[in-house]
Amino acid sequence: MTDDPARAAALGRYTMVIALTDETEDPALLVLRAVALDRMGRFPEALDCCSAALAAAPLDPDAWFIQGFVLYRFSEFEQAAQSLEQALRLSPDHPEALFILGNVRYAQGSLDEAIELFKAVVAIEPRYAKALYNIGVALADQGLFEEALPYYDRVMAINESVPVVLLNRGTCLARLDRTREAVEAFTRVLDIDPRDAAAWHNKGLALARLGQDEEARYCFAQSRALIGVQASPGVQR
Repeated sequence: MTDDPARAAALGRYTMVIALTDETEDPALLVLRAVALDRMGRFPEALDCCSAALAAAPLDPDAWFIQGFVLYRFSEFEQAAQSLEQALRLSPDHPEALFILGNVRYAQGSLDEAIELFKAVVAIEPRYAKALYNIGVALADQGLFEEALPYYDRVMAINESVPVVLLNRGTCLARLDRTREAVEAFTRVLDIDPRDAAAWHNKGLALARLGQDEEARYCFAQSRALIGVQASPGVQR
């Protein structure tokens, strides 16, 4: 047990955080409470806590950030952007605010702006894997597969066994006609997660391109059996 809300939050004990901050008027504790409520999907209550924190401490960048983050999770993208931009006016090198604002702009279809925001995150924290990954995704969405690959490689240098990174990297390689390398990437995905329907399908396409029709048919059969198990990957949130 702990009676420290910050430690409880760090341990993911969000119900305890809420209990420990009940009726608090301390802005920092209100921010922690908002985080806990957000993690539990209680978005309106989290926003109420953010409003109370900002009423008490209007120059707190973390309070503006959490409000923007909750609004983003609530799909209120324009309001989220306003809160996140205020956080960045108060703290220009706030990596989390830059990252979530990048996600907001990605969701709004402003891919170039999203990429610049994710790059700003990486300039501050070079090993921020989610930002590196999201740059790769946004570049690939624009058909810039060659440019996307180094960002996936940088994520793999941090953690080489993330299936979604390997899958997207393999897709880029396939689009660049680097087919054998793509097969290797999809095979690595399946070594980690044999139930990845997209990896089976994409491996089948690559094998068919190489003329390995029997193996391709097997992959397609595996993919069909798993359709609906997984959603397609997008940006990291």
